[in-house]
Amino acid sequence: MMSNASHLLLRKRRNKKLFVSFTILCTARFVSSFDAVNGWNQQRVSAKSSPDFDESLRVSEDAARVSGKAHRNLDETLRVAEDAARKAGKIMYENQLNRLEMETKTGGDVEFKSSFRDIVTPSDIACQEKIYEVIQKSFPQDKFLGEESVPSGTDASVDALQVALDSMESEDSLLWIVDPIDGTTNFQAGLPVYCASIGAVNRQGEVLTAVIYNPMLDEIVTATKGGGCRVNGRKLNNDSKDIQLIPLQNSIVNIGFPVSKPETLAASSRAISAFSTKVRGLRMFACASQVMAWVAQKKLNAYISWDLNSWDICAGLLVVNEAGGFVSDFQGNRATVKTREMVILCQGAHEISGDEKEGCISMHREVLDILKDANCLNIY
Repeated sequence: MMSNASHLLLRKRRNKKLFVSFTILCTARFVSSFDAVNGWNQQRVSAKSSPDFDESLRVSEDAARVSGKAHRNLDETLRVAEDAARKAGKIMYENQLNRLEMETKTGGDVEFKSSFRDIVTPSDIACQEKIYEVIQKSFPQDKFLGEESVPSGTDASVDALQVALDSMESEDSLLWIVDPIDGTTNFQAGLPVYCASIGAVNRQGEVLTAVIYNPMLDEIVTATKGGGCRVNGRKLNNDSKDIQLIPLQNSIVNIGFPVSKPETLAASSRAISAFSTKVRGLRMFACASQVMAWVAQKKLNAYISWDLNSWDICAGLLVVNEAGGFVSDFQGNRATVKTREMVILCQGAHEISGDEKEGCISMHREVLDILKDANCLNIY
């Protein structure tokens, strides 16, 4: 029988080989080609969800057909994305339960990417492999962009996304943008604020399907374009007439902690100082997709961050929008998967005139004004 020490040594060598094999790929090979499964348009697989789940999926399919941009069966893409996220979540959950076999705070199998703050673990690699395996099995001609196949840095991230979008030859093809463990630092430290984030976009860059899954909370947030947003199967109300407009002073705001550049860290620090006396509370959860899922649920009222990658925000964009929220860049334009600096709100960017709301302006404009006054917008 193999001893525990031998077992751990073999596992460490295997994980090291996996890590190296992923990181040496050039940007042109970050996009893995897959083929759409035959007959998927006719195939319907029931999902374990609330009674009104099937109705929402039919709505999402109709929305996709009406758009004329991707004639995909969105209930099937959602089923596959949810399956992939849950299987990746199982890997995270089991590694957290068995702390002796996972990376330790003193080093272990943790690898550094751009800096000592930017890390990757064997669990990141294993989760990405599992997600790729599940998606590729159902949609072998689709494209795949995963964080752990891309070198660190803004330029590499931007280039990888553009290469992936340019490689989409068919109107029916999708690009799956994946962060296997968003919040790796939290994961490695044993803090339960991390998740698998999976989004699928069409050739125009519109997000059609999104899943964000936190395995430690067993919270899965899903959305399809035009089909609404759900938390563990329960649909969130996105009717603007029912959304209460919350003033900034009563809000809980999450500020990003962008480790990629000194300029972004400095801007984050200035934003913390600027907002600290203007809101009910500040948070820094350091997990973009999880924060966006909580904004969609109105647990947080706003999220501000810099230099975000497509895999950080792809699923979250659709989740927030389908929940009735609003995501913009720092110029106030609606954000896309290419946007890197953004403001995310749990309520739409409603303009509130002085006559309508006791002299208050919209939270969106107020947030941007505070960021501008604190020199947090044009920082490069």
